[in-house]
Amino acid sequence: MCFSQKKTFYRKVAELFVVRKLEKNYSKDEILELYINNIYYGNGYYKIYDASMGYFNKKPSDLTLYEATLLAGVPNAPSLYAPTASEKLAKERQVQVLDAMVKNNYLSQDEANSVKAMQDSYVIKQK
Repeated sequence: MCFSQKKTFYRKVAELFVVRKLEKNYSKDEILELYINNIYYGNGYYKIYDASMGYFNKKPSDLTLYEATLLAGVPNAPSLYAPTASEKLAKERQVQVLDAMVKNNYLSQDEANSVKAMQDSYVIKQK
C-alpha cells in the first residue's frame, strides 16, 4: 500500500515504522480488512468484494465456506491460484488453506473434510 515493489534495505526499515503505526492505530481486524481490500485476486480483481462478485456473483458475506476458502488461497500467487487460471491448482491451494485453518483451530477437521469432499462436484465459473 505504501511502497513500491522494489525490495531494498530502506524499504524494510520504513515498513517497520509503518507497521508499528498501523498496529498502534488499528485493530487486527481493521488491518486485515485493509489488507484484503488492497490485494490482488487475479482477473483484474483488487479487493475481496470485486473478487467475490467476479468469481461467484456474491457479496463476500454471502460466500459459502467452500468459496471463501478457495478465494483465501488466491493472493499467494494469483496467476497460478485464481480459479479461472487453473481450477486444479486453485483447489490444491484450497486444501492448504483448509489444513492451515484446522491446524490453527479456525475449523474442525470434519468441516475441512466436508469442504474437501465438495471439490469434485463444485464447478468454478469461467470468466
